[in-house]
Amino acid sequence: MICDRVTGIQNGTNPYFVKELETGYVVIGDHQYFRGYTLFLAKKHVRELHDLPIAIRQKHLAEMAIVSEAVAQAFSAEKMNIESLGNGDAHLHWDLFPRYAGDLGHHGQNGK
Repeated sequence: MICDRVTGIQNGTNPYFVKELETGYVVIGDHQYFRGYTLFLAKKHVRELHDLPIAIRQKHLAEMAIVSEAVAQAFSAEKMNIESLGNGDAHLHWDLFPRYAGDLGHHGQNGK
């Protein structure tokens, strides 16, 4: 599915495409269970972060951090959850979830 998203970006048919960076593409998530849910998709088709050459890996991680910061600012997130699982889709990508007080699974300072 990630490969399909990348192909859609490259041929101009992905309506969720936001920005191209050197090592990846930023897209808004199709489903906004958490407002601002965004993905950062690796341009190079690899399964794992460690499969990228070191220079590209470092650049990719730096760009992912920039995307995370931009999403946090754009959506006024109180916390960013970032994950790269790939169990269901073996193309390196990052799921970026802005989180807010009171959303599901978020506990305030009191732990309630």
